[in-house]
Amino acid sequence: MSPPSTVSTSPSGDSSVANDSMAAVQAIGRRSKKLTEGEEYERRVVPKLASRSYHLPGNGFWGDYSQYLRNNHPAWGICCHSRLHPLKFKQRLVMLLASFACGISITNIIYLWFQNKGLSDQEAVFSVNYATRSSESQTYTVTNGLVALVTVGSATNAVFDRTIWSLSACGCCRPGGSFEHSSGRHCCADLGKQIVILITVAIVSLSTLVVAIRASLDEGYSEEIPWIEDKNVTAAEITSMLNLAKYEPDDYSFLKGYAL
Repeated sequence: MSPPSTVSTSPSGDSSVANDSMAAVQAIGRRSKKLTEGEEYERRVVPKLASRSYHLPGNGFWGDYSQYLRNNHPAWGICCHSRLHPLKFKQRLVMLLASFACGISITNIIYLWFQNKGLSDQEAVFSVNYATRSSESQTYTVTNGLVALVTVGSATNAVFDRTIWSLSACGCCRPGGSFEHSSGRHCCADLGKQIVILITVAIVSLSTLVVAIRASLDEGYSEEIPWIEDKNVTAAEITSMLNLAKYEPDDYSFLKGYAL
């Protein structure tokens, strides 16, 4: 009499069944999480917008030229940026104010540095002679103050602008970024915005102080730079210096060149 047949219940058979079940569940999950065409395009474009990319998918030369101006120009970008851009209207206004205040601060700090060192920012570095058909020969002089502004001033302002842009855009936390699926990505993006606001408040305060110091020196209200030449400056003297009511509009004539 033959022995009864038995059904194999080996561990290897159970594991293969479990693996097949897991693969089926993952396939269902992938199908349920499939992105739409618009969502996929957003994942591809948003990181490029946040990083100020020169090229966007599907654009030609003129399309890229147009989008770059509309998305990255400090003034036009406020109203003309793409709807997918992570930097919106209010953020761009804050960044423009911060950039303007930074430029004013750097310009006047360089001027005060020349004053403190006893140097003239109008000393000529080199001159260029030129003439046109309708005019006589003229000379354009490049001063050491201009050289300092074009090199140190411009580079510092450019680095500052790029820093606050990166903090505000926070491309790594946007769709398509490295941390797009992180649970705290929204908090990180909001933290960048708040940091930029604090930086803006600080730089506007600094620019106000620096402009007041320069106007006070130029108009004879003060003779020494506070904390540098006058290390014993008092709070009352600073308050008096910041009393903007005593200044006339012409006292701020040095700001016209920066505005231009």
